[in-house]
Amino acid sequence: MARTVSSKDLGTRTARRAIPIGSKIMLPLSHGRALGYRKGSKWGVWLARFDADGFRKEEKLGLADDILDAEGARVLDFAQAQEKARTWFLTATTLATGEHVSRRGGYTVNQCCLDYLKHLERRGAPDYRHTKYDLDAYATPKLGALQVAKLTRPKLEEWRADIAASPRRTNRKHKQDNQPHIQSEEDLRKRRATANRIMRRLRAALNLALEEGRVYANPMAWKVLPFENVEVARAIFLSEKEQRTFVKACAKEKDFQLLVRAGLYTGARYGEIGRLGVSDFNGSAGTLFIVKSKGGLQRYVHLDPEAMRFFREVCGERDPAETMFLRESGEPWAKDSQKKPMRRACALAKIKRFGFHQLRHSAASRWITLGVSLKVVAEQLGHVDTKMVERYYGHLASGHIAQTFRALPGVGLDKAAKITGEIQVPMSTKRRARSRTTLALPANVLARSGEFTPPGR
Repeated sequence: MARTVSSKDLGTRTARRAIPIGSKIMLPLSHGRALGYRKGSKWGVWLARFDADGFRKEEKLGLADDILDAEGARVLDFAQAQEKARTWFLTATTLATGEHVSRRGGYTVNQCCLDYLKHLERRGAPDYRHTKYDLDAYATPKLGALQVAKLTRPKLEEWRADIAASPRRTNRKHKQDNQPHIQSEEDLRKRRATANRIMRRLRAALNLALEEGRVYANPMAWKVLPFENVEVARAIFLSEKEQRTFVKACAKEKDFQLLVRAGLYTGARYGEIGRLGVSDFNGSAGTLFIVKSKGGLQRYVHLDPEAMRFFREVCGERDPAETMFLRESGEPWAKDSQKKPMRRACALAKIKRFGFHQLRHSAASRWITLGVSLKVVAEQLGHVDTKMVERYYGHLASGHIAQTFRALPGVGLDKAAKITGEIQVPMSTKRRARSRTTLALPANVLARSGEFTPPGR
C-alpha cells in the first residue's frame, strides 16, 4: 500500500471548515495524478484527476466526512479518498494508454519485469539483453509470483543475500556437482557486486511501474542498501612492453591482430570496434567516430600519429560503406568471436589470460602515465564524468602528479628572503621560558662546563 500523503488543509474535517464555499483544492499524489476537494454549501466532495500523456479525466469519488462519519463507500475520510483515487487511476491509465493495468494488489513482479523490458526494448536501450538475462535468471523465478504491493525490505534483502551466496552461473558441466560450494574473498566480492547490479535493475523496474501508475506501493520497501566496497575490481592492464609482446603473438591471425591494435590505439570497447565503418575514420582531423557506445551516446576518439598511420593503412581506398574490421572469412566480428583468439594469443605471449576489455584498460593507463588528464581520458573512453576513470586509474594519476611536482622549478622565495644559513623558527613563549630554566645539575658537572664557580676561588 502506498504511503498516505499529508495535507494541513484537507487532512481533517476541522481544517476543511476554513475552505470557502465553492472553492476547489487539488493535492498532487504522483506525476499527473491528484486528489481534489470541492466545498459545497453543506459538505464537500472528493475528486480524482488524471492528467498524463495528453489524456485528462476527472472523477467524483464520494462525499467528504465533513458532517457524516466515513464508512468507506459513499462517505470517505482523507485516507480513504486517497486509496479510492489510486484505484481509479489504474482505470484511467488503461483508458489513456490502451494497455490493461492490473487492479490494486494484483500486479506481480513478473508482469512488472515484462513491462520494464518492453520499455527498454522500445527505446533501444543498449543494456536490454543483459537486463533481460538478469531479471529472467534471478528475479522472476524467486519473486515473480509475488505482488509488487506486498514486497518488503526483509524479503528483498533475503533474496539478494541468496544471490550473493550462490555460485556463479555457467554453462560448463562440472564433474562433481555434489561438492559444497566454497567462495574465496574475490568470489564473494564478485557475487555481491552481481547482487547489487541485479537489485538496481529490479528497483528500476519497480520504480517505472510506480511512475506509470501500474501499481501503488511504498517505494521505501525497495530501498535496500547495497553491499559496500565490492564494486571496485583491480583493473588488469598491460605495460607498453607487454602490449608489444601481445601484438607480436597475434601475428598468425592477422585479422585479429588488426582488431587488437585498434583496441590499444583507441581504448574502444570490442562492440564499438566491431561496428566501425570505413567512413568513421577522419584522416584529416585524426579522429574516429563511435556511432553507438554503451550508453547510447556518440563520441569522437582522437588518435596519436602512430594510430592515424594505422587507420590510414586499414581504410586505404576501401568503400566508405564497408565495415572497417572483418574476419578472415569476410564476416564481421560478432559477439564472443574474439574469445578463442584471445586465449591463443595469451598462451603464445606467455601472459596470464585476460579479456579483450583489458586492452581498453591498457590504453587508458598508458595515456594517464603519459600525462593526459583524467577528464580527457574519460571523454576518450566515452564516460559522462571522471568517476569511473578515478576508480580504476586514480592511483596512476597520483603517481604522475607527484612526478610532475618534483620536476617543477623553484620560485626563488629563499633568495628573496636573503637566507644564508639555517632558518630561525620563532618559539612560543612557553617553550622559551622552559628553555631558560636551569636544570639542577651537580656542581662538578657545572664546573666542567664553565657555568659554575665554586666558592673561595
